[in-house]
Amino acid sequence: MVRNRERRIAMTDSALQAALNFTDDDLVANRAGRLSPAQQTRMTKLQGQGQIGNIVFVIVFVVILVAIAAFVLPPLFAPQPANSSAVPPGIIVLVVVVVLGIIGLSFLRTRRRLRGVSGAVLTVEGEAKPSIRAAGNVDQLGVGIMFRVKVGSVTFAVQRPDQVSAFQDGADYKAYYVKGTLPILVSAELADERVGGSAA
Repeated sequence: MVRNRERRIAMTDSALQAALNFTDDDLVANRAGRLSPAQQTRMTKLQGQGQIGNIVFVIVFVVILVAIAAFVLPPLFAPQPANSSAVPPGIIVLVVVVVLGIIGLSFLRTRRRLRGVSGAVLTVEGEAKPSIRAAGNVDQLGVGIMFRVKVGSVTFAVQRPDQVSAFQDGADYKAYYVKGTLPILVSAELADERVGGSAA
């Protein structure tokens, strides 16, 4: 029935707006190929926060490296008794390198996502394929959860599970995004948003 379909679309749109943080006015602007003033403000704020985060990360990273070089490594490489049960220095160094590598990758992912963002809003239409999957091995360092939504030919990296669940697997959507090093999803709607016909 048409009314049921309209209700389903309204519920889907409401879930999308809540999850992706956009309004009807934002959607109108995105359909016209531009960011709304509110979205532009949020994007500028995100870029500013990203720059501050980059500076803080570099400072913390340098402090960690200096601390390791000054306090952790010298005792590890000092001569050990033959019957010592201490963990081999190579293992500890490897663990430290892995941890620093994880921190570095997280930093680069955040930086890549916000770098090169343009103001033009692009559109992709197609079937949605939302997914949540683990990255890495749960028994090893580096495990994480990846939230992804693919619409048509474009895959979006989103931040939260509710943003994934807002999309119905297999349904057709129009996704509006800003092109950067990684595409940033700013809004979306069902492709059959405009429902015709009379109520039954």
